[in-house]
Amino acid sequence: MFQNLISRYGSRLRDFLYELQKKAKQTARDKGLQGWNDVAVWRHFKPIYIPTDIWPHYLEHVTSKRFTRRSQSGAGNWNQPIHGSVTTHTGSSVPFAAHAKRMVRLI
Repeated sequence: MFQNLISRYGSRLRDFLYELQKKAKQTARDKGLQGWNDVAVWRHFKPIYIPTDIWPHYLEHVTSKRFTRRSQSGAGNWNQPIHGSVTTHTGSSVPFAAHAKRMVRLI
């Protein structure tokens, strides 16, 4: 169910679902629960604007092997150093280390 929605509406839906998860985790943390980052703990804190029949499907999606694999892969790729600096959302900008090397060559 969620794969169809994500493929159709793309990143905005993904961002919305991420915010849902974040709010549920925050509620669990505010209540002082241990392991608030674990799905088994925050699954009971459904946001009020999410229908009751949708929440279990979302939890099933989040705990799926595919989601876990992709999440871990993305987290591992996030802080990979490339060209001497950690990657960020710089688009086509030149990394600082590469720019410094060019400047040394030009001088």
